[in-house]
Order: sequence, then C-alpha cells, then structure tokens
Amino acid sequence: MDYQKSKLNKVVRNSQKAAYDKKTIHAILDASEVCHIAFIHEGRAFVQPINFGRENEKIYLHGSLNNRMTNAIIAAKEVCLNVMILDAMKLTRSAYHHSVNYRSVMVFGNVRELTDKEAKLQGLKSIINHFVPNRWEHCRKPTDKELKITRVIEISINTASAKIANSPPDDNEEYRLLNYWAGEIQVKPSYAYPVPDTYMDKNSTIPNHVLDFYHKKNQVD
Repeated sequence: MDYQKSKLNKVVRNSQKAAYDKKTIHAILDASEVCHIAFIHEGRAFVQPINFGRENEKIYLHGSLNNRMTNAIIAAKEVCLNVMILDAMKLTRSAYHHSVNYRSVMVFGNVRELTDKEAKLQGLKSIINHFVPNRWEHCRKPTDKELKITRVIEISINTASAKIANSPPDDNEEYRLLNYWAGEIQVKPSYAYPVPDTYMDKNSTIPNHVLDFYHKKNQVD
C-alpha cells in the first residue's frame, strides 16, 4: 500500500529515486534510532534531533514540559520530520559529480499530546522498544512523578515519501579517462559490544535482548 502522492510529499527532483510504499518507508524509519524534527520557535526555523518510536501509522516523541520543540509542534498541531541513513560516499573524477548513496524519509503528520497515563506509558514503551527491541520489559517503568514532568507526543502520519540513492559513482563519459582516483567508500554503522556499567554485579550476564540488538545491528552470527 502506498501513501497518496500530493504536492506536499511528491519527490520532484530525481523522481526515479522516490518511493511511496509504506513497507519501504516504515523500514527506513525503523532502521534509525533518531529523527530530525522541523519547527518554528519565536519566528525562527529550528531542526532538532531526537529518538522516537513507531507503531504502525503513529510516531511517538517525548520531551520536558518546557521543551521548545514539543511546545512548538503541539501548538502547530502538525509537523514535518526526516530520517536519513548514509550508505556510501561516491568520489568521482570531477568535483561536480561527487555524491552519496542514502535512504531517506520525509513524514508529514498531525500532532497531539497524550495526557492519559496509560496512553503516555504506551507511547514511551514504543520509544524505548524502538531504541532497543524488548527493552521495556527489562527496565524500571516511569514513576508518576516522571510521567507528570514528561510530555509524550503522538504523530499520526498523514503522508510520507522516501528517496533512495543506490548507484555507483558516475562521471560524464569525457571525464572517465582523467587521472584522478574515483570510487566508492561504503558507510557501515558499527555498534560496540555491550559493556556493563560499574554498578553491575561482576558475575552478571548481558541479557539476550541486548545481545540480539548487538548481533542484528552488526550482522554478527
């Protein structure tokens, strides 16, 4: 199923790189722990990175009561957010054609603040489990005081689009014999092996959900 194309989400430049199907867009969102939120504060444009959670067509964020980003998007009742994953740097013989391979998503959605205790807990659970799957069941739940001073935001995805570049470096034909090195530098995220903090019992073992996350992210058998 695709998100409906409109003037808002339609990719115009290099439209052959566009994707509107939900499976592709959700996969890119789920591959990143951090998104970037665009908002206006006191007449100025800002962009802020923040970790998030996704459940179907809902995205969840959290922030303090006085956080300018959460205040701004609650007031606006809508938001635009972006995720971008860098996959490779492409070096060409001409400076003009240097570029990158990437996967990116732009999301446009309606915003509402969750105030019911159970709804807030569900939103926070989504964020924590997006951070590390199954983590919610292996940590202390928020206290009433913590919930009171935390704003939880639910974004309903109205529409979205992805843009994906996945091609080799490419110069114009007349430049291909120039004596400059050209090629590709792949970018691979590396997640270090989990290290217990100093207060853990020395005989404690790393829980399976943490090891599963490490193995999946590093594609370790």
